[in-house]
Amino acid sequence: MVRSLLSEADARQVEAAVARVEAQSAAEVVVAVLPQSHEYWQPRALASLAWALAAGFAFLHFEPWRDPALSLVVEVLVGGFTYALLGVPALKRLLLRGDAATAAVRARAFQLFAERGLYATSGRTALLIFVSELEHRVVLLGDHGIHAELGQTGWDNEVALLVRHIREGKLREGLLAVLADLAPHLARVAPRAVDDVNELPDGVVRG
Repeated sequence: MVRSLLSEADARQVEAAVARVEAQSAAEVVVAVLPQSHEYWQPRALASLAWALAAGFAFLHFEPWRDPALSLVVEVLVGGFTYALLGVPALKRLLLRGDAATAAVRARAFQLFAERGLYATSGRTALLIFVSELEHRVVLLGDHGIHAELGQTGWDNEVALLVRHIREGKLREGLLAVLADLAPHLARVAPRAVDDVNELPDGVVRG
């Protein structure tokens, strides 16, 4: 289990910041902070199998007079222990391939964008700020009403800012900084109408 860098008190501050952004524009901002985007059981299983086989061979080599069947017991115990140990976030992170982690996080972000109905706002002005804590990855997804105006460069700058804060253990500060940075840009590309209504909840989506 990944221990979140965002406490409940932090989440309330982020929710208030989202409300402030939406008070200045027609943007519908959703912040999601998930422990991880994938279970990554395959690399854990492969590493555990390798250690189990190595332990079995070592047992047969150093204890040749023992019943060979005992090597299977050793393999099961070592494999199970290793698999459980590699569930610790810091160790699991070491097994991740960069491209695989990036793909998993992007896929989960797109899935959540659809699940939460961000594609269905009246002005197509939804913005998802998606944080996956295990992978230290961030995805910003804007509906076409704002993405076309802000462009990928704008998103990339904010992603870099937020990732830097995450690596420093300062997720709350990073989210607040990104929201403050985005506020004037969103107000420019998606001006708030007099009859604007809040179409999506402001609360942080948690895993």
